[in-house]
Amino acid sequence: MHGLGGMDIHSEIARARLLHEQFGAELMADSGVLELIEKYRDAIDRTAMTMQTMGIDRACALCAADVPGGCCFPGIAEGYDHLLLLINLLYGHPLPDTAELAECCMFVGEKGCMLLARYYYCVQFLCPRLHEMLDPGDVKALLCLVGDEIHAGWELKRLLRAWLRNRGQVANL
Repeated sequence: MHGLGGMDIHSEIARARLLHEQFGAELMADSGVLELIEKYRDAIDRTAMTMQTMGIDRACALCAADVPGGCCFPGIAEGYDHLLLLINLLYGHPLPDTAELAECCMFVGEKGCMLLARYYYCVQFLCPRLHEMLDPGDVKALLCLVGDEIHAGWELKRLLRAWLRNRGQVANL
């Protein structure tokens, strides 16, 4: 199935797993890569902590389980590319082969998203229900953190692309 970016998510998962198997240890030993992995993880943690404090993570997990086809619709997984999935593997987050919840994104489980590094849409989108639930000042503060997270992820993906290109992995980077 080809979705948002014309990518087949199962092919992207297979590619991420292969890259992790081939280069994972070497990537984690590279100080430049490790520095950006830590920077991205810090940004993810700050966003996650804020979302947890605001009750967003719980609201999204409940919605995904109760409202099939909502924000976590099945096709949203097609927005994930092999590099973002590789980052999840580098963080020690396994990638599923099938969806845990019917009619949801394959990365959504009973407790919400199973990934640590997420597609920008999944991090920044706040549905009307969340906007009603949150104070506008809190939304602004959260979106600033989300912007930092997205930027840190972009920096890491850019470095990974160059790192892999230097090792002959040039196709579709």
